[in-house]
Amino acid sequence: MARLAAGLTALALVVTGCGGGDDDEGDGGATIRLPLSQDVETLLPMDSNVGDNISVLDVVYDGLVRYDPQTTKPYNYVAEDVSTTDNRVWTIKIKDGFEFQNGEPVDAEAFARAWNYAAYGPNAMGNYYFFERFAGYDAMQGEEPTAKELSGIKVVDPGTLEVTLKAPFAGFSTMLGYTGFFPVAQECLDDVDACATKPIGNGPFEIEEWDQGQSLTAVRWADYSGEETPDYDRIEWREYSGDSDWADFEAGDLDATFPPPAEWDRAANDPALSSRMVEGPGAALSYVGFPMYLGKPFDDIEFRKAISMAIDRDSIIEKVAPGRFVAADSWVVPDGVPGGVAGTCEFCTFDPAAAKAALKKAGGWPKGKKLTIHLGEDPESEAIFKAVGDSIQLNLGIPYQLDPTPDYFDRRTARDFTGIMRANWFADYPLNENYLAPVYGSGDPKKGNENFGYYNAEFEKLIKEGDAAPDLEAAVTKYQEAEKVIASDMASAPVAFGNNVMFYSDRLDDVVLDPFSGEVELRLVKVTD
Repeated sequence: MARLAAGLTALALVVTGCGGGDDDEGDGGATIRLPLSQDVETLLPMDSNVGDNISVLDVVYDGLVRYDPQTTKPYNYVAEDVSTTDNRVWTIKIKDGFEFQNGEPVDAEAFARAWNYAAYGPNAMGNYYFFERFAGYDAMQGEEPTAKELSGIKVVDPGTLEVTLKAPFAGFSTMLGYTGFFPVAQECLDDVDACATKPIGNGPFEIEEWDQGQSLTAVRWADYSGEETPDYDRIEWREYSGDSDWADFEAGDLDATFPPPAEWDRAANDPALSSRMVEGPGAALSYVGFPMYLGKPFDDIEFRKAISMAIDRDSIIEKVAPGRFVAADSWVVPDGVPGGVAGTCEFCTFDPAAAKAALKKAGGWPKGKKLTIHLGEDPESEAIFKAVGDSIQLNLGIPYQLDPTPDYFDRRTARDFTGIMRANWFADYPLNENYLAPVYGSGDPKKGNENFGYYNAEFEKLIKEGDAAPDLEAAVTKYQEAEKVIASDMASAPVAFGNNVMFYSDRLDDVVLDPFSGEVELRLVKVTD
């Protein structure tokens, strides 16, 4: 799910059972009701890269692998076997018996056509860059691509897909459970617009109706042959803005969510509610990005240290988002994925005196000029980064202004920022490399990476060495070394890790949270009445 998400962490889809006493109307089956907290614009797997549409698609589609919610390790699902002898050429064996909801087979061709469509630049799919490691990817990019299919994909037979990468990558198999690698039916590609609103999946639920911006419903697919089949029959998603879903939860219309900051203490200290709270470490990281492409002072490491040490992370979290986040002190979430280690950020410790000294060493800040903090339009992010700005102003004497903008991502890509920026990341697959290479890598010494203008040759070298490692364990070690380079450069300022937390009603059982996004595992939850 590699993306800089619009919220501080991807807000969780949550589960309800038989809420309000009328869920059994009409179809006689148990209904689960979920809030959507982000605008869902498409249900195409190759174009879905924010928390809410990914969560919907997780029960509408099956991928080659799925991830264990306790360990984050991938396990084969549609794949029978994923193997390689050199980490460059990979052979994927596909199980027999899986079908799409229109009867088409889920075979090697179903994955090949999905990946080719996703990788073709003119299609402008959100997940196109996940295929940049594939041989032939470069020929499919630009204004006039010279190829429409990846040369690195070969359909050997209906049950066998062969993938050739540009270079060895020991972590390739860990990627295959991500939404962008789901298969698609031929009927879907024949009418992409229709499929974007009513997908033809191969998972345990199929979309029934979507009133975009209002509600989305899915029903259990009777012909599903997979092992992970939920014990309820219908899902109803409702779209919410802000914290309005908490009132519906307390009224019994929703069966799980988390409270707004003002309600946190009451909920956490209410015996009835706290006994039905599930939490665990998350994999989301919120951080301050610096437009180093602008030059001084942003390209000065002392300035970046000053900003970081001026941020009172613990106080901000306690005031603005208690229970939901913890202060960040590394660039890879500790224990979130293999290779995550706490404490790699020396200058994430709140130290106003040291922050002032670093700012002075950097030449100070222009008197009377405001520091702009760019971010998307999200109430929680605005609250947190207003507190970040207050902390910087209090401890460094730098006045600031927030710049919430609906076209944040387009402006960031266009380098249309004049100040620091709020950024967010949570892993799309369980490997520390995913926090590093997509965010800070570029291979371009002149321009640096797209969002920040950062470049370090040693970082690039270590990432490549990790990719080429003989096994995953050796790769993780090299990526850890790459994180140390990010730390020595203070390439960004980590602020907060997401803490997965959810309150649920007494009608639910086996509530488990996805370790990456914090969302409820909809295939595991049970309705008890």
